[in-house]
Amino acid sequence: MTARSTPGSLDERPAHNATGGAQRFPMTLELWMALERAAYRAPRPQEQSPMDRLDDLQCVVAYNGAWGVANLWRTLLRRQTPHLQVVWRGPDGKTRLIAESHVALPNREFFCSSLALALDRQRQLCERARQRLRDRPPPDAFPVIDIADSERPPSPTDVLRFAIRHLLGKTANKFRRAFVRSDHWGMAWRSDESSDASWSFSDRAPWRLLIPSPGDRFYADPFLWRDAAGQVHLFFEDLPYATNKGVISHVTLDPVSGSCNAPPRVVLERPYHLSYPFLFDYAGDVFMIPETSANRTIEVYRAAPFPDAWVHHATLMENLVAADTTLFHEAGTWWLFTTIEQGGGPNWDELHLFHAQSPFGPWEAHPGNPVVSDCRGARMAGNVFRDEHGRLIRPAQDCEREYGAALRFWEITALSASHYAETQVAVMNAPSSRSGVHTWNRTGDITVVDIKLRALKRAKAQTGYCRF
Repeated sequence: MTARSTPGSLDERPAHNATGGAQRFPMTLELWMALERAAYRAPRPQEQSPMDRLDDLQCVVAYNGAWGVANLWRTLLRRQTPHLQVVWRGPDGKTRLIAESHVALPNREFFCSSLALALDRQRQLCERARQRLRDRPPPDAFPVIDIADSERPPSPTDVLRFAIRHLLGKTANKFRRAFVRSDHWGMAWRSDESSDASWSFSDRAPWRLLIPSPGDRFYADPFLWRDAAGQVHLFFEDLPYATNKGVISHVTLDPVSGSCNAPPRVVLERPYHLSYPFLFDYAGDVFMIPETSANRTIEVYRAAPFPDAWVHHATLMENLVAADTTLFHEAGTWWLFTTIEQGGGPNWDELHLFHAQSPFGPWEAHPGNPVVSDCRGARMAGNVFRDEHGRLIRPAQDCEREYGAALRFWEITALSASHYAETQVAVMNAPSSRSGVHTWNRTGDITVVDIKLRALKRAKAQTGYCRF
């Protein structure tokens, strides 16, 4: 770096950047946190917080665009997404962004656990920032941003509203779970010449439920494959509620009617959960990479023969919790996209990128990893593809409101061993009568998605046209 000071010389840290060691929780918030700890054995933030050690770090943390950790508390009480920014102030007085994250919160109804996740991510971001500053890039490699001076601590009204919503939500959820499966997924399809048109639930072409969704299981993560004879195959996660362990099932489709030639049949089962059956071909064989995060691996299976039987071929990575691994091959390079759990949090918001000369590795990590740290668009949602305009598109899950709430489509504008960049081009929200959509795939003019259906328990299978 050509700057005249080193990262350790950040004595210019703004005095208004409140640190957790110098700031106490408001009394009303202390009382609510004590209730959470007593009722749910919630973690004590002081046991997990790095804030009392911020003065020892080389960077400053901003919370939702402002100085002061009280802004983080207020964000969590309002059930909003924490946006953490680690910044560095150079000798020119400008504030430069070194690392940032929009943190995934699996359950916003619990303040203590949400705070623990946010502070754990803060710890990771500070370490990333230190590493990036050690690499000493030119100063203009880091974008200049503005941080607000105002600190807005939570009010007693914020705490009271949070407590009321928490208690009402717990009551409603207990009643709802007795009658409704809120995480019941089914699959839908449509035929349309344009992939762009399939990025919404508009009336341009009707969507139909693809396979009747039984009441005792759900179907999700649909992937299409067209064989040499033109037959369209559908592979998907099949999760029976009795076992709560996913397997990979298969059907063949009539590309005109979308009907199945036979009932779904299990083609791959392991002692651990399987989902997201990503497919690719190499050297004349067809391979599958199902999600095997429950086994802390990324595994490849080879069709033997296709599509009925699959044998273990290779383990790409192990000792990690990685979800929805997706490969993309272009210009002699294989790219591997996957979200990896960091520090015990959910694996929804940290996209990691690797590259190799073979789909079986060895894989080299991208220096910018995680290339995306954002619950609104990190986790993969299907094949990376080029659309009719030549753009390289990455479908991603938007998990801000909840897991699998919506889809976002990103144009990858830079993909190299040293640089990654993308720009959002479309958002696909679930139809008004549904609560989620989180996988999108296409072959030819057939597009498939999965949709959260919220089925009644012990209900009959759902079929026919979706009422969007």
